Amino acid sequence: MKHIFLLILSLSLGILSDLTGKEQPNILLIMADDLGAENLASYGNTIYQTTNLDRLAAEGARFENAFSTPVCTPTRAMILTGLYPNRTGFLERLDSPNDSEKKNRLPVHIKTFGHVFQEAGYKTAIAGKWHLGDFQTYPDQPTSHGFDEHCLWVQYWDGERPSRYYGPHNWENAKHVVHGKEVFGPDYYADFLIDFMERNNEQPFLAYFPMNLIHGPLINPPGLKELAESKYPDDLGKNESIAGHMVTYMDGIVGRLLVKLEELGIRENTLVIFTGDNGTGGNLVSQLGDFHLRGGKRTMNEAGTRVPFIAHWPKHIPAGKRTQFITLMDVLPTMASIAGITLDHKIDGMDLSHNLYGVPGIDRDFFNMAFEGDCYFVRNDRFRLHEDGRFYGVSVTSNEARYSMDVIDDRNEHQNVRAYLQNKLNKYTRIQQTDTSYTVVPFGTNGDNFKNAQETATSSSK
Repeated sequence: MKHIFLLILSLSLGILSDLTGKEQPNILLIMADDLGAENLASYGNTIYQTTNLDRLAAEGARFENAFSTPVCTPTRAMILTGLYPNRTGFLERLDSPNDSEKKNRLPVHIKTFGHVFQEAGYKTAIAGKWHLGDFQTYPDQPTSHGFDEHCLWVQYWDGERPSRYYGPHNWENAKHVVHGKEVFGPDYYADFLIDFMERNNEQPFLAYFPMNLIHGPLINPPGLKELAESKYPDDLGKNESIAGHMVTYMDGIVGRLLVKLEELGIRENTLVIFTGDNGTGGNLVSQLGDFHLRGGKRTMNEAGTRVPFIAHWPKHIPAGKRTQFITLMDVLPTMASIAGITLDHKIDGMDLSHNLYGVPGIDRDFFNMAFEGDCYFVRNDRFRLHEDGRFYGVSVTSNEARYSMDVIDDRNEHQNVRAYLQNKLNKYTRIQQTDTSYTVVPFGTNGDNFKNAQETATSSSK
């Protein structure tokens, strides 16, 4: 009997090894800037061309319910650390006008996935946008956060704000490098990672690409304009026309990285994840057929926090839509699990690798979100409850229903769900930054734009 048990156990472990790829896959993690899910054709956009990401989504796992924070810095801290924003204190942007000495930074002692993978023997690199501390004040970034190599846009230098696109200033492996106007930042960062992958293709690597695109200012990239405009309606607004060009060019950069993986012969041993850091800017309207959706960045609602999430790994991740929740807080433990790395520290994120593989496991049945100005919500598969009592039904039967901001006013309706979510929210709001070894100077922009607009409208009507 004992021998039979051992045989079954051995076979089970063998199947699990085949399924999870314990050969330690390479990981290419791409996170676009200000890209809500509604910008991609695979998520319903009917005028923007995203052929590479569409193919990635069709051949891999496309998550319908992936969520970030409403703005840049909190998401970047959350995806790197796997911790709640209110636990780390990173609830808003770090470039606060009240932080004159630029002391805000992600502390070195908070473990990132850079540390985790570096300690596990991976070569690690990051290129693109950091937004977690000033490079002049803290030149150790991001080396001290677990990245062997880095090439990142310099947001400020000697009090000036260089361009993020044409002629960027970069922090390249601990050196300040000034580029001419002929250099287009997003291409340069892609080239940096391509070079990194070429030099490290015979050992496991993690390449993290927090892109600059499609964040403002709205600019025309140096190519793909004809493709970008091929499905534009005649009455498309100027902002949307330029943004669509940026989206298509971003997609083209993703395509370049995928081609390089093929050329290096490592595509089948590379997990590729694509996502976004927050919702689309409020100056843009996306078209999903007849439904037009204004971007929700800086709002604690579906348009502000829903992002694309696509995972592709040939012969390991089955193609298909995933309806389970995943947040960017879950990326660290999920990647670590896929790479066979055991975490030795506590985090808030969940290992949701089974959702990528399409097999049973413990799903995320709700998630919490925190934002500046004491803004919170908790959301399950049908409802979202905010800290001020706003209660929404979130139906996914259509885009119009999913993104609706009509509250459920009847207090007698769904009482059990309200009570359940209120209990979760009460516990979550009690989580505060307990690490007093650092402080975060608040940006002071007063939180949720939608909530503020509603409160202003209510006050004006009285």
